[in-house]
Amino acid sequence: MIKKLKSGIRHRKARVFLIFLACSFGAWLISRLSQTYSHTVEFNIIYTHLPENRVLMDPPPPEMGVRIRANGFQLLGYQLSPRTVEIDLRNARETRKGSYISPQAYREQMERQLGQGIGMLQIPSDTIFMNFHELRSKTVPVRVQANLDFAQNYMLDGELSVEPDKVTLLGPREEIDSISEVHTEPLSLTDLKADFQFELSLEEPGKYRFTEFSKAQIRISGQVFRFSETVVEVPVEVIGVPEGIEIQTFPEAVGVLCKGRVAGLKELRPEDFHLVADYSAPEAETGRLMLSLAARPEGVYQAQLLEPSVEFIIKRE
Repeated sequence: MIKKLKSGIRHRKARVFLIFLACSFGAWLISRLSQTYSHTVEFNIIYTHLPENRVLMDPPPPEMGVRIRANGFQLLGYQLSPRTVEIDLRNARETRKGSYISPQAYREQMERQLGQGIGMLQIPSDTIFMNFHELRSKTVPVRVQANLDFAQNYMLDGELSVEPDKVTLLGPREEIDSISEVHTEPLSLTDLKADFQFELSLEEPGKYRFTEFSKAQIRISGQVFRFSETVVEVPVEVIGVPEGIEIQTFPEAVGVLCKGRVAGLKELRPEDFHLVADYSAPEAETGRLMLSLAARPEGVYQAQLLEPSVEFIIKRE
């Protein structure tokens, strides 16, 4: 029992001693932190009030080492959480070579933003130069990078819808002058049988540091339908024939393979088409007359000539 009492007394004395040491160290630390020191700390710099319609190329330093006078508590706070100060660019001076802000000008701004009891002893003596460029606008077309593979007997109804089909750029001339069009990210669709709609990102916005795009996402959509086919025999009209000459083609009518909706194909007639051969521009190697389809009805989505050219004979009056 006596041994236990002696052991308990020793432990209590040890705890008391440790508490005494901790309190002594705490008091010493508080005393030290309450004193004033000079030290160099890093400030994060934010540049405000840029001139309208201008962009800051090659931005000035985002950080600055400044020697300050402050108590230990304040310095500890700066080390744990770096301070951010603003430099107002409305105080910048303009010259033929560019804009700048003097050390004295930005020192005064920084001093006003320091906390109470903190003095600024020394800042870098460098003048801050700014490379401003005028902003320009430009509208360019959107090019869709899409590979559409349709299922058998299916096709696109009309044109691919692109919204928007143009975007406006706002940036320095050095960047936007090189942009004549913008491109969507690639899209590949196979075995298409139904209508579709996708949001595609533009490839360019991430490539240009100082240029803003009115849109970064482009919506494309299309309507898909199942088509049928039919062949219409269309008579050939020869154009460019000199007076006193009559031309007869062989054959006199050429088949046109038409793709479209069943209802529309049923109503097709040869006179709905205009198939011509230009007598003044025969094929160089064979002398045959090349054919071209000058007109077709709206209900035909695709029309393909079964013969690219025809032979002919001349009949003189």
